[in-house]
Amino acid sequence: MTYFAPYMPIFTVFEQLLYFMDRMEAQLMQHAENEPRVYDYIIMGCGISALTAAKHLLDKNSVLILESYRVPGGNHQSYLIEGMEFDIGAICFNTTDEQFKHFPELLGSCIPKAVEVKKICTNGSLGQYPFDWHTEASSLSLVERIFCLVSLLSCRFRKDRQDDARSYAQSRIGDFLYQRVGLDLYIKRLFGVDAADIDYDFALKRMQWLSRETSLRFRIARFIRRQRKKIPPWGETVVRPPGGFGCYYEKARCRLRDEGVEFVFDEKALKIETTAGITAVTTANRTHLAKKLISTIPLDEASGLCGLPETNLPTVTLVSLFVALRGSWLPGCSILYNFHKFGNWKRITVHSDFYPGPGSYDKHCTVEITVPPGMMAPAPAEAFADVEAHLRAMKIIEGELVLIGSSGLRNAYPIPEKGFKARRDRAIARLASKDVICLGRQGKFEYIPHSNVAAKETITTLEKALEPAQLPQQREPAGVELRTELPPLPVAT
Repeated sequence: MTYFAPYMPIFTVFEQLLYFMDRMEAQLMQHAENEPRVYDYIIMGCGISALTAAKHLLDKNSVLILESYRVPGGNHQSYLIEGMEFDIGAICFNTTDEQFKHFPELLGSCIPKAVEVKKICTNGSLGQYPFDWHTEASSLSLVERIFCLVSLLSCRFRKDRQDDARSYAQSRIGDFLYQRVGLDLYIKRLFGVDAADIDYDFALKRMQWLSRETSLRFRIARFIRRQRKKIPPWGETVVRPPGGFGCYYEKARCRLRDEGVEFVFDEKALKIETTAGITAVTTANRTHLAKKLISTIPLDEASGLCGLPETNLPTVTLVSLFVALRGSWLPGCSILYNFHKFGNWKRITVHSDFYPGPGSYDKHCTVEITVPPGMMAPAPAEAFADVEAHLRAMKIIEGELVLIGSSGLRNAYPIPEKGFKARRDRAIARLASKDVICLGRQGKFEYIPHSNVAAKETITTLEKALEPAQLPQQREPAGVELRTELPPLPVAT
């Protein structure tokens, strides 16, 4: 079953030009050499983890990036439908993010934007994400507030062993408030399983925002900053420029290409074999050779290509509905999360706030729905009907809501269920025995919330995996603006 609508990702002409340029370059390289080239590294995938890895290695190594998509960016994908831009993946970055240190030209193209984020609370009201203590507490009676305080103190000082995400959350806000704010419902929408089945170490590492929001020191510091209107130390929010993620990441590709990295797009690996210290990656067109392989593709897929046992590690399928509205979007925010007890969706991103359409609709947005393993994804029309019914019941929209298209992304992110680490580590160790280094959210089976963390963990993993002699000295960015050979294509305004 396919979930892709009968339209092409944003700027098909751009993709076709990039595709044929790489084909011509590959043919010239093939004719120029009698023997196939052996690279120091082949990197599978072309998302931010792969691009960062190439930047880190290129000074003293020959690098080839092999990507099954036609444009760079990995699972950061964009679609252009009826003049409206839609994205898959997070659209917001921060000016202090790690990837901008390696690719300053990306930051130079981004647009500063104040992004308001809200959520639908369990009582149906709108509140600030992830917590809105005033809104949440306003619906509590005096007896409930006393019970909430008792529950919080009881969980904070409880000595029971915390072994899952639910017990971690309860230790921060208490059992009563944990259920009242809908955190249990959101975690289930995010991963498709109950919080009691999510690994505790994962919660401790990836739910630090919960500790931050429940910290009195942090809340006082934030209040002072707001009073002084001071920019927080973690920078400002920016979004990608108009034109889609393909054009955005093309700037990074051009920098790497000019510094010696080679790229092959639209080639999917069929088999990986290692013989006498040389790894061969076979595609439908040819075989690429390298001394070492870096994989950012799904861990289970990489294991299968190497002829290794299946990992049996569960992942989430992400279904994205592209919808347009003739009428009013009543929340007034750009991103809306669902903490309510009803509704099959987890997040709505209003792309028209960043990339206005041609005017035939007032708003256009992407609605995300997660599908856990073992379950069939709903038909787009069926999923849309559920979303529309819930939004109208919550009085979120007024007017006509139209389904423009849809997309399905398998292996969107891992499900960190209890006991997953031992299976994941065994799979990574088996790949390491075949000179394969695993990176990124999919490659390491690691829930990485945004590209800043992906870039940081890429550097950390490489430094641990490689011998000191293999690691190049990092060069300062040249600071010059790079230009692509392809002229910018018109975008909807």
